[in-house]
Amino acid sequence: MGRRELSEEFKREAVGLVLEHGYTVTKAAKAMGIGESALRRWIGNRRPVGGAPVSAVGSGNPEQLRIRELEKRVTELERERDILKKFHGLLRQGIGSRYEVIQQAGKAFPTEVVCRVLEVPRSSYYAWKARQSKDNSARAGLVREVQAIHAQMRQSYGSRRMSKEMRRRGHAVGRDRARRLMREGAVQARIRHTHRYVKREQSSAIAENRLDRAFAVTVPNRFWAGDVTYIWTQQGWMYLAVVIDLYSRRVVGWATSGSCDTFLVIRALQLALDMRRPEPGVMFHSDQGSNYASLAFQQFLREHAIVQSMSRKGNCWDNAVVERFFCSLKGECVVERAYRDHAEARADVLDYILMFYNQRRLHSAAGHMPPAEFEKLKVETA
Repeated sequence: MGRRELSEEFKREAVGLVLEHGYTVTKAAKAMGIGESALRRWIGNRRPVGGAPVSAVGSGNPEQLRIRELEKRVTELERERDILKKFHGLLRQGIGSRYEVIQQAGKAFPTEVVCRVLEVPRSSYYAWKARQSKDNSARAGLVREVQAIHAQMRQSYGSRRMSKEMRRRGHAVGRDRARRLMREGAVQARIRHTHRYVKREQSSAIAENRLDRAFAVTVPNRFWAGDVTYIWTQQGWMYLAVVIDLYSRRVVGWATSGSCDTFLVIRALQLALDMRRPEPGVMFHSDQGSNYASLAFQQFLREHAIVQSMSRKGNCWDNAVVERFFCSLKGECVVERAYRDHAEARADVLDYILMFYNQRRLHSAAGHMPPAEFEKLKVETA
Protein backbone atom coordinates (compact mmCIF):
# COMPACT_ATOMS: atom_id res chain seq x y z
CA MET A 1 0.00 0.00 0.00
CA GLY A 2 3.01 2.28 0.34
CA ARG A 3 4.03 4.86 2.85
CA ARG A 4 1.16 6.50 4.65
CA GLU A 5 1.05 10.21 3.82
CA LEU A 6 -0.94 12.14 6.40
CA SER A 7 -2.20 15.70 6.12
CA GLU A 8 -1.08 18.47 8.45
CA GLU A 9 -4.68 18.78 9.66
CA PHE A 10 -4.58 15.14 10.74
CA LYS A 11 -1.25 15.64 12.55
CA ARG A 12 -2.54 18.77 14.33
CA GLU A 13 -5.63 16.85 15.42
CA ALA A 14 -3.52 14.02 16.85
CA VAL A 15 -1.06 16.35 18.60
CA GLY A 16 -3.96 18.41 19.97
CA LEU A 17 -5.31 15.39 21.81
CA VAL A 18 -2.08 15.26 23.82
CA LEU A 19 -1.13 18.92 24.21
CA GLU A 20 -4.60 20.46 24.45
CA HIS A 21 -6.85 17.75 25.83
CA GLY A 22 -4.47 15.93 28.18
CA TYR A 23 -4.50 12.51 26.51
CA THR A 24 -1.50 10.25 27.01
CA VAL A 25 0.49 9.44 23.88
CA THR A 26 -0.66 5.81 24.05
CA LYS A 27 -4.30 6.79 24.43
CA ALA A 28 -4.18 9.36 21.62
CA ALA A 29 -2.32 7.02 19.25
CA LYS A 30 -4.87 4.27 19.80
CA ALA A 31 -7.76 6.67 19.21
CA MET A 32 -6.26 7.98 15.96
CA GLY A 33 -4.99 4.63 14.69
CA ILE A 34 -1.31 5.65 14.41
CA GLY A 35 2.00 4.60 15.93
CA GLU A 36 3.20 6.10 19.20
CA SER A 37 6.66 6.91 17.82
CA ALA A 38 5.18 8.98 14.99
CA LEU A 39 2.94 10.85 17.40
CA ARG A 40 5.86 11.61 19.73
CA ARG A 41 7.82 12.91 16.78
CA TRP A 42 4.98 15.24 15.76
CA ILE A 43 4.65 16.47 19.33
CA GLY A 44 8.37 17.18 19.49
CA ASN A 45 8.16 19.24 16.33
CA ARG A 46 5.37 21.38 17.78
CA ARG A 47 6.21 21.65 21.48
CA PRO A 48 8.11 24.76 22.63
CA VAL A 49 11.71 24.78 23.89
CA GLY A 50 -19.62 -8.07 86.36
CA GLY A 51 -22.62 -9.15 88.29
CA ALA A 52 -22.87 -11.87 90.94
CA PRO A 53 -24.04 -15.40 89.94
CA VAL A 54 -27.67 -16.37 90.48
CA SER A 55 -28.13 -18.57 93.53
CA ALA A 56 -29.42 -22.09 93.09
CA VAL A 57 -32.95 -23.00 94.06
CA GLY A 58 -32.96 -24.21 97.61
CA SER A 59 -34.09 -27.60 98.57
CA GLY A 60 -37.69 -28.10 99.62
CA ASN A 61 -40.03 -30.90 100.45
CA PRO A 62 -40.86 -33.44 97.71
CA GLU A 63 -44.29 -31.94 97.05
CA GLN A 64 -42.84 -28.48 96.37
CA LEU A 65 -40.21 -29.94 94.06
CA ARG A 66 -42.88 -31.86 92.10
CA ILE A 67 -44.99 -28.69 91.75
CA ARG A 68 -42.02 -26.73 90.44
CA GLU A 69 -41.25 -29.47 87.89
CA LEU A 70 -44.87 -29.47 86.71
CA GLU A 71 -44.91 -25.70 86.42
CA LYS A 72 -41.71 -25.82 84.35
CA ARG A 73 -43.20 -28.49 82.08
CA VAL A 74 -46.40 -26.50 81.62
CA THR A 75 -44.33 -23.45 80.62
CA GLU A 76 -42.41 -25.52 78.07
CA LEU A 77 -45.60 -26.99 76.61
CA GLU A 78 -47.20 -23.55 76.31
CA ARG A 79 -44.09 -22.28 74.49
CA GLU A 80 -44.12 -25.27 72.13
CA ARG A 81 -47.81 -24.65 71.44
CA ASP A 82 -47.06 -21.00 70.65
CA ILE A 83 -44.19 -22.02 68.36
CA LEU A 84 -46.43 -24.45 66.45
CA LYS A 85 -49.12 -21.75 66.11
CA LYS A 86 -46.46 -19.36 64.83
CA PHE A 87 -45.17 -22.02 62.42
CA HIS A 88 -48.57 -22.70 60.86
CA GLY A 89 -49.37 -18.99 60.74
CA LEU A 90 -46.20 -18.27 58.77
CA LEU A 91 -46.93 -21.17 56.39
CA ARG A 92 -50.39 -19.75 55.69
CA GLN A 93 -48.75 -16.41 54.86
CA GLY A 94 -46.60 -18.14 52.24
CA ILE A 95 -43.28 -17.30 53.93
CA GLY A 96 -41.55 -20.19 52.15
CA SER A 97 -39.45 -23.16 53.27
CA ARG A 98 -39.32 -24.50 56.82
CA TYR A 99 -35.91 -22.91 57.24
CA GLU A 100 -37.35 -19.52 56.42
CA VAL A 101 -40.14 -20.17 58.94
CA ILE A 102 -37.56 -21.05 61.59
CA GLN A 103 -35.75 -17.83 60.80
CA GLN A 104 -38.94 -15.81 61.29
CA ALA A 105 -40.07 -17.72 64.40
CA GLY A 106 -36.58 -17.40 65.85
CA LYS A 107 -37.21 -13.69 66.31
CA ALA A 108 -39.75 -14.51 69.06
CA PHE A 109 -38.40 -17.79 70.46
CA PRO A 110 -34.95 -19.32 70.99
CA THR A 111 -33.74 -20.94 67.77
CA GLU A 112 -32.68 -24.08 69.67
CA VAL A 113 -36.23 -24.59 70.97
CA VAL A 114 -37.84 -23.87 67.59
CA CYS A 115 -35.62 -26.44 65.84
CA ARG A 116 -36.41 -29.04 68.53
CA VAL A 117 -40.17 -28.49 68.34
CA LEU A 118 -40.16 -28.65 64.54
CA GLU A 119 -37.78 -31.62 64.58
CA VAL A 120 -35.22 -29.88 62.39
CA PRO A 121 -31.51 -30.44 63.16
CA ARG A 122 -29.88 -27.19 64.20
CA SER A 123 -26.85 -28.01 62.04
CA SER A 124 -29.07 -28.18 58.94
CA TYR A 125 -30.69 -24.85 59.76
CA TYR A 126 -27.36 -23.09 60.33
CA ALA A 127 -25.91 -24.60 57.11
CA TRP A 128 -28.92 -23.17 55.20
CA LYS A 129 -28.43 -19.82 56.89
CA ALA A 130 -24.75 -19.75 55.84
CA ARG A 131 -25.71 -20.50 52.23
CA GLN A 132 -28.31 -17.73 52.34
CA SER A 133 -25.74 -15.29 53.63
CA LYS A 134 -23.36 -16.25 50.81
CA ASP A 135 -26.13 -15.94 48.18
CA ASN A 136 -27.20 -12.55 49.54
CA SER A 137 -23.60 -11.37 49.47
CA ALA A 138 -23.20 -12.53 45.85
CA ARG A 139 -26.45 -10.81 44.87
CA ALA A 140 -25.35 -7.60 46.57
CA GLY A 141 -22.13 -7.82 44.55
CA LEU A 142 -24.11 -8.13 41.31
CA VAL A 143 -26.22 -5.11 42.26
CA ARG A 144 -23.03 -3.10 42.87
CA GLU A 145 -21.67 -4.25 39.48
CA VAL A 146 -24.87 -3.10 37.78
CA GLN A 147 -24.63 0.27 39.50
CA ALA A 148 -20.99 0.60 38.41
CA ILE A 149 -21.87 -0.21 34.77
CA HIS A 150 -24.71 2.30 34.94
CA ALA A 151 -22.27 5.03 35.99
CA GLN A 152 -19.49 3.98 33.59
CA MET A 153 -21.83 3.80 30.59
CA ARG A 154 -23.29 7.26 31.18
CA GLN A 155 -26.65 5.93 32.44
CA SER A 156 -27.46 4.75 28.91
CA TYR A 157 -27.93 0.98 29.32
CA GLY A 158 -31.36 -0.66 29.51
CA SER A 159 -31.84 -4.26 30.58
CA ARG A 160 -30.80 -5.72 27.19
CA ARG A 161 -27.40 -4.06 26.96
CA MET A 162 -26.93 -4.38 30.74
CA SER A 163 -27.25 -8.18 30.47
CA LYS A 164 -24.82 -8.21 27.52
CA GLU A 165 -22.25 -6.17 29.49
CA MET A 166 -22.67 -8.36 32.59
CA ARG A 167 -21.98 -11.49 30.52
CA ARG A 168 -18.92 -9.81 29.01
CA ARG A 169 -17.69 -9.36 32.59
CA GLY A 170 -18.19 -13.02 33.46
CA HIS A 171 -21.63 -12.95 35.13
CA ALA A 172 -24.36 -15.31 33.89
CA VAL A 173 -27.10 -12.69 33.85
CA GLY A 174 -30.04 -12.78 31.42
CA ARG A 175 -32.24 -9.86 30.55
CA ASP A 176 -34.93 -10.61 33.16
CA ARG A 177 -32.36 -10.94 35.91
CA ALA A 178 -30.62 -7.77 34.75
CA ARG A 179 -33.95 -5.98 34.99
CA ARG A 180 -34.44 -7.20 38.59
CA LEU A 181 -30.89 -6.23 39.57
CA MET A 182 -31.39 -2.77 38.06
CA ARG A 183 -34.60 -2.38 40.04
CA GLU A 184 -32.86 -3.40 43.27
CA GLY A 185 -30.01 -0.99 42.59
CA ALA A 186 -32.42 1.87 41.72
CA VAL A 187 -30.87 2.00 38.23
CA GLN A 188 -32.83 3.19 35.20
CA ALA A 189 -31.66 4.10 31.72
CA ARG A 190 -31.89 7.78 30.93
CA ILE A 191 -34.97 8.54 28.85
CA ARG A 192 -34.28 10.22 25.54
CA HIS A 193 -36.76 12.62 24.02
CA THR A 194 -37.65 11.85 20.43
CA HIS A 195 -38.40 14.27 17.63
CA ARG A 196 -41.07 13.87 14.97
CA TYR A 197 -40.00 14.58 11.40
CA VAL A 198 -42.25 15.42 8.49
CA LYS A 199 -41.72 12.74 5.86
CA ARG A 200 -41.14 13.90 2.28
CA GLU A 201 -40.04 12.01 -0.80
CA GLN A 202 -38.25 14.67 -2.87
CA SER A 203 -34.90 13.40 -4.19
CA SER A 204 -31.81 15.55 -4.43
CA ALA A 205 -30.83 17.20 -7.70
CA ILE A 206 -27.17 16.80 -6.71
CA ALA A 207 -27.02 13.04 -6.09
CA GLU A 208 -29.51 10.20 -5.88
CA ASN A 209 -30.12 8.08 -2.79
CA ARG A 210 -27.67 5.34 -3.78
CA LEU A 211 -27.41 3.92 -0.25
CA ASP A 212 -31.20 3.48 0.00
CA ARG A 213 -31.07 2.54 3.71
CA ALA A 214 -28.82 -0.48 3.08
CA PHE A 215 -27.20 -0.04 6.50
CA ALA A 216 -26.24 -3.71 6.98
CA VAL A 217 -22.72 -3.54 5.53
CA THR A 218 -20.36 -6.55 5.55
CA VAL A 219 -17.06 -4.90 4.61
CA PRO A 220 -15.24 -1.93 6.16
CA ASN A 221 -14.35 1.35 4.45
CA ARG A 222 -16.85 0.98 1.59
CA PHE A 223 -19.92 2.82 2.88
CA TRP A 224 -19.69 5.92 5.06
CA ALA A 225 -22.36 8.31 6.32
CA GLY A 226 -22.04 11.81 7.73
CA ASP A 227 -23.99 14.74 9.09
CA VAL A 228 -23.68 17.90 11.18
CA THR A 229 -25.19 18.72 14.57
CA TYR A 230 -24.91 21.70 16.89
CA ILE A 231 -24.06 22.01 20.60
CA TRP A 232 -24.78 25.06 22.72
CA THR A 233 -22.01 26.73 24.73
CA GLN A 234 -21.81 30.05 26.54
CA GLN A 235 -19.53 31.17 23.69
CA GLY A 236 -22.26 30.35 21.15
CA TRP A 237 -23.13 27.36 18.99
CA MET A 238 -20.42 24.80 18.27
CA TYR A 239 -21.00 22.66 15.17
CA LEU A 240 -19.86 19.04 14.98
CA ALA A 241 -19.48 17.10 11.72
CA VAL A 242 -18.91 13.33 11.83
CA VAL A 243 -18.22 10.46 9.43
CA ILE A 244 -19.36 6.96 10.44
CA ASP A 245 -18.31 3.65 8.88
CA LEU A 246 -21.56 1.70 8.45
CA TYR A 247 -19.68 -1.60 8.78
CA SER A 248 -18.85 -1.23 12.47
CA ARG A 249 -20.72 2.03 13.33
CA ARG A 250 -17.35 3.50 14.33
CA VAL A 251 -16.88 7.26 14.11
CA VAL A 252 -13.90 7.56 11.75
CA GLY A 253 -13.91 11.29 11.09
CA TRP A 254 -14.90 14.43 12.99
CA ALA A 255 -14.43 18.18 13.01
CA THR A 256 -15.76 21.08 15.11
CA SER A 257 -16.19 24.76 14.32
CA GLY A 258 -18.12 27.87 15.20
CA SER A 259 -19.41 27.94 11.63
CA CYS A 260 -21.49 25.34 9.82
CA ASP A 261 -19.82 25.65 6.43
CA THR A 262 -18.39 23.45 3.69
CA PHE A 263 -14.90 23.57 5.19
CA LEU A 264 -16.26 21.88 8.36
CA VAL A 265 -17.59 18.79 6.53
CA ILE A 266 -14.51 18.60 4.30
CA ARG A 267 -12.25 18.54 7.38
CA ALA A 268 -14.26 15.69 8.90
CA LEU A 269 -14.11 13.66 5.68
CA GLN A 270 -10.39 14.39 5.18
CA LEU A 271 -9.70 13.10 8.69
CA ALA A 272 -11.60 9.91 7.87
CA LEU A 273 -9.57 9.47 4.68
CA ASP A 274 -6.32 9.93 6.61
CA MET A 275 -7.33 7.45 9.32
CA ARG A 276 -8.82 4.71 7.12
CA ARG A 277 -7.17 5.13 3.68
CA PRO A 278 -10.02 3.43 1.76
CA GLU A 279 -9.76 2.11 -1.75
CA PRO A 280 -11.21 4.39 -4.50
CA GLY A 281 -14.97 4.20 -4.85
CA VAL A 282 -16.05 4.49 -1.21
CA MET A 283 -19.63 5.77 -0.97
CA PHE A 284 -20.39 8.75 1.26
CA HIS A 285 -24.02 9.32 2.25
CA SER A 286 -25.45 12.52 3.76
CA ASP A 287 -28.56 14.65 3.82
CA GLN A 288 -29.22 17.51 1.39
CA GLY A 289 -27.55 20.17 3.55
CA SER A 290 -26.05 23.10 1.68
CA ASN A 291 -22.52 22.24 2.85
CA TYR A 292 -22.80 18.74 1.30
CA ALA A 293 -24.42 20.13 -1.86
CA SER A 294 -21.79 22.84 -2.39
CA LEU A 295 -19.52 22.85 -5.44
CA ALA A 296 -16.43 22.77 -3.23
CA PHE A 297 -17.58 19.58 -1.48
CA GLN A 298 -18.48 17.89 -4.77
CA GLN A 299 -15.06 18.80 -6.14
CA PHE A 300 -13.44 17.28 -3.02
CA LEU A 301 -15.38 14.04 -3.59
CA ARG A 302 -14.27 13.84 -7.21
CA GLU A 303 -10.63 14.43 -6.32
CA HIS A 304 -10.72 11.49 -3.88
CA ALA A 305 -12.85 9.16 -6.05
CA ILE A 306 -15.73 9.15 -3.57
CA VAL A 307 -19.26 8.31 -4.72
CA GLN A 308 -21.90 10.69 -3.36
CA SER A 309 -25.30 9.58 -2.06
CA MET A 310 -27.97 11.87 -0.59
CA SER A 311 -31.12 11.32 1.45
CA ARG A 312 -34.48 12.39 0.18
CA LYS A 313 -35.50 15.84 1.37
CA GLY A 314 -36.83 15.88 4.93
CA ASN A 315 -36.50 12.09 5.27
CA CYS A 316 -34.24 11.55 8.28
CA TRP A 317 -34.64 7.76 8.15
CA ASP A 318 -32.48 7.70 5.02
CA ASN A 319 -29.55 8.67 7.28
CA ALA A 320 -30.78 6.92 10.42
CA VAL A 321 -27.35 5.65 11.56
CA VAL A 322 -25.89 9.14 11.99
CA GLU A 323 -29.15 10.47 13.44
CA ARG A 324 -29.04 7.67 16.02
CA PHE A 325 -25.44 8.51 16.88
CA PHE A 326 -26.35 12.16 17.48
CA CYS A 327 -29.23 11.01 19.70
CA SER A 328 -26.81 8.93 21.80
CA LEU A 329 -24.26 11.75 21.93
CA LYS A 330 -26.75 14.30 23.19
CA GLY A 331 -28.53 11.89 25.54
CA GLU A 332 -25.39 10.41 27.10
CA CYS A 333 -22.86 13.24 26.92
CA VAL A 334 -24.21 16.69 26.13
CA VAL A 335 -27.49 16.50 28.09
CA GLU A 336 -27.75 19.03 30.92
CA ARG A 337 -24.18 20.22 30.35
CA ALA A 338 -23.38 23.92 30.43
CA TYR A 339 -20.14 24.31 28.46
CA ARG A 340 -18.21 27.52 29.04
CA ASP A 341 -16.76 27.68 25.53
CA HIS A 342 -16.04 25.69 22.38
CA ALA A 343 -12.80 24.27 23.79
CA GLU A 344 -14.56 22.67 26.78
CA ALA A 345 -17.36 21.30 24.60
CA ARG A 346 -14.89 19.92 22.04
CA ALA A 347 -12.83 18.15 24.73
CA ASP A 348 -15.93 16.50 26.21
CA VAL A 349 -17.34 15.45 22.85
CA LEU A 350 -14.03 14.02 21.62
CA ASP A 351 -13.64 12.03 24.83
CA TYR A 352 -17.13 10.60 24.29
CA ILE A 353 -16.41 9.68 20.65
CA LEU A 354 -12.86 8.37 20.94
CA MET A 355 -12.75 6.71 24.34
CA PHE A 356 -16.39 5.81 25.10
CA TYR A 357 -18.46 5.36 21.92
CA ASN A 358 -15.72 3.78 19.77
CA GLN A 359 -13.92 1.83 22.49
CA ARG A 360 -16.38 0.86 25.26
CA ARG A 361 -20.05 1.32 24.38
CA LEU A 362 -21.80 -1.86 23.17
CA HIS A 363 -23.50 -1.54 19.79
CA SER A 364 -26.15 -4.02 18.62
CA ALA A 365 -25.12 -3.60 14.96
CA ALA A 366 -21.54 -4.56 15.92
CA GLY A 367 -22.46 -7.89 17.49
CA HIS A 368 -23.06 -6.26 20.88
CA MET A 369 -19.43 -5.20 21.03
CA PRO A 370 -17.77 -1.78 20.94
CA PRO A 371 -17.09 -0.76 17.31
CA ALA A 372 -13.28 -0.83 17.70
CA GLU A 373 -13.39 -4.31 19.27
CA PHE A 374 -15.72 -5.54 16.52
CA GLU A 375 -13.29 -4.38 13.83
CA LYS A 376 -10.32 -5.93 15.60
CA LEU A 377 -12.10 -9.27 16.08
CA LYS A 378 -13.09 -9.44 12.41
CA VAL A 379 -9.50 -8.75 11.34
CA GLU A 380 -8.12 -11.45 13.67
CA THR A 381 -10.64 -14.07 12.51
CA ALA A 382 -10.36 -13.21 8.80
